[in-house]
Amino acid sequence: MLKGIIILLFTLFQSSSFALTMNNRNLQMMAATKNVAAKSTTKQTVAIIGGGIAGLSCAQALSNSGRYLPTVFDTGRLRPGGRCSSRLPGEDTKKYNYLSQTIIDHAAQIINVAPDTEFKKQITRWEEAGHVKQFKDGTVCDITNPYDPESKKYDKTQIKLTAKNTNSMYYGANGMQSLPEAMSKNNFEMKQDVWVSPNKGVKLIDNNSNKGISNNSKFWQIKTKGSPKFDKLVIAHNGKCADRLMSSTPAKDLHQLLRVNFSPTVPKNGGNRMTLNSIYSLTFAIDKLNGIPENIICAFIKNHPNLKFLSCNTRKYPTDEKKDFEVWTVLSSAKFGKAYKGPQENLPPGLVQNVTSLLYESLEQSLALPEGTFTEDNILESRLQLWGAGVPLNTWKTSSTNANVPNNNEDCDGFLYDGQFGVGVCGDWLVESSIYGAWESGRRLAQYLAENTNDEDSKVGLKDGKFRMSAAVDKAGIGSL
Repeated sequence: MLKGIIILLFTLFQSSSFALTMNNRNLQMMAATKNVAAKSTTKQTVAIIGGGIAGLSCAQALSNSGRYLPTVFDTGRLRPGGRCSSRLPGEDTKKYNYLSQTIIDHAAQIINVAPDTEFKKQITRWEEAGHVKQFKDGTVCDITNPYDPESKKYDKTQIKLTAKNTNSMYYGANGMQSLPEAMSKNNFEMKQDVWVSPNKGVKLIDNNSNKGISNNSKFWQIKTKGSPKFDKLVIAHNGKCADRLMSSTPAKDLHQLLRVNFSPTVPKNGGNRMTLNSIYSLTFAIDKLNGIPENIICAFIKNHPNLKFLSCNTRKYPTDEKKDFEVWTVLSSAKFGKAYKGPQENLPPGLVQNVTSLLYESLEQSLALPEGTFTEDNILESRLQLWGAGVPLNTWKTSSTNANVPNNNEDCDGFLYDGQFGVGVCGDWLVESSIYGAWESGRRLAQYLAENTNDEDSKVGLKDGKFRMSAAVDKAGIGSL
């Protein structure tokens, strides 16, 4: 009987040990499953260099996807926006008395929206939220000279104003900066007034022992305060800085497409490198600009080689308190910008005076005004700015063979991406030289990243493409706006 009791106890012990062992294994499996789930739901971090429309669009879409934590680095002193920026009342009051009293759009002027696009849906949402407004009929025109069939010449002593269809034209309700302001309110981090040096400002590090970056052995380090690290990198600006920024990284195919030329024109075949023009923006305050009816807000200048666009900021953004002066912005042609180009960040006083005088003279001729209309006596204040990397004259067009790229019914992917290094590029030069093109490119890149988490072997837009001359820039000279 004692032997039977011993056998029974031994059996029970074995059963208990087996149960404990199985329970431990189950707990280990559950813990492992939990860890896998945690890893799969960990949000990846993305550094976006450039706070223009493309960068903000990408950040907004990435944040909304729920899979990424984007951080935007922007060099703007006061706010993001890039070429879609504005100066607001109350800024630079010590230097400017009149120009500091109104909203000033000194770069992008009009948002042109094509129907049946994602951008049109976004514009509708912005309009409902009060961020954008549609131009009223008769407020936008072309400026030309009437043609005399007898002499077969244009009469430069008169001007002809031809109203444009404004059904697809919008502008920011509180300046063009209303767009970046609306996008930057989204749930992502914004690093403002931060300079990422083009001299090795980003660095790809392959560190298998790194434990703080979403369990990823490769990460990008941004050489700013704190040297933050990110799983992925997005370049959302162009020009020499973007070229130099990526030149020291291993993403050679991507860097090759960021190399840039500066010219007022591009070959009909599109050329073999991204080409940017340069445009001067002159803003001035005057008692009243004669020759332009008060209903006109914006005008495309088509009768002078030095000028392309004219806009009245005080008419565009009226206030309850009526001002006894007007503030205008005139944009030069690319050929003029090239001919008188200087150091963008620090234009010499002599160059400023010369360029300003030439633009006034050109505007007098365009509007058929008497010589000497714009003098120091009637110009209250002025401010000159050079957009050295103005508008892309060509766009990079590809037709991806990657089945994961969304079908956008267009002849381009709209972005660049190299999964081997976790780096992408977005910008208007990858879709169309316009606000729409910038917004659409950022959205497409974000959509691709959100839908393709295992992308280490993917390459999008890097091969089998060509530069094509931008029809919009060729027509308007300053982009399709």
